[in-house]
Amino acid sequence: MQDIHQQVRSRMAALIQGSVRREEVADWALELIKDESADYSSDSTLWTALDRLAGADLQEGPGVYLHGEEDFRAWIADLDA
Repeated sequence: MQDIHQQVRSRMAALIQGSVRREEVADWALELIKDESADYSSDSTLWTALDRLAGADLQEGPGVYLHGEEDFRAWIADLDA
């Protein structure tokens, strides 16, 4: 699962850099969460990170996102801890 950790971290970093669309990252994370053949739920840190990424595109209102760069940095810190 180390490889998946790195992919998750890479996607979080890309969100900070603005080099990837939030919707793209959220869709990617949702696909991993739905993949029943990969038991990501056994790794609580990874599961939390995927859950957070799945909500990266949530909006408080039109064009106003619930999560921002500060959140993404905190997510990386939690993943690395």
